[in-house]
Amino acid sequence: MPLRTYDIVTIKTAFDDVDEDVRGKRGYVIAAVEGDDIAVFIYDLERVWCMTAHDVTPTGEIDVEARDAPRGPSIRVNSKGEIVG
Repeated sequence: MPLRTYDIVTIKTAFDDVDEDVRGKRGYVIAAVEGDDIAVFIYDLERVWCMTAHDVTPTGEIDVEARDAPRGPSIRVNSKGEIVG
């Protein structure tokens, strides 16, 4: 089953593309980025990281609070975190 926006995920401990502090953390998918890349908001760090869907394990939960929160305009970022288009 593909990941959807607001799915809560846990970052796999084998994820080595970023700081060790991200491994094993929970967050929610905020968007698809490019190809198989996704953007995940990490709860503990209050930051967004880009990674592939293979780097996370879905918990089966949805972050209802994030889904229902009012929000401002959207931005798009690439896999390097750079704002695009």
